[in-house]
Amino acid sequence: MKKKQQQVEYLHPNVLLLITPKGVLIELFTPIRAKVISQVGNLEEGTSVWIEAIMQSKEHKIMYYVLGSWYAYHHFKIGI
Repeated sequence: MKKKQQQVEYLHPNVLLLITPKGVLIELFTPIRAKVISQVGNLEEGTSVWIEAIMQSKEHKIMYYVLGSWYAYHHFKIGI
């Protein structure tokens, strides 16, 4: 039996849905405060930034718009 790959069906450029470790669903609206957890582009690890928009890339990866550029979500941690 072929496994169905999970895909994002709907993504709003100004809304991010998070599930906390306790299983609570939180809806965040941009701009969203985040911390860089791995250096990417000109963004140093540990820098606090604002996520201005959210999109899905052609490869189905979640991307954040930060300081005029798009970066993959895994470079950031959102404090909730």
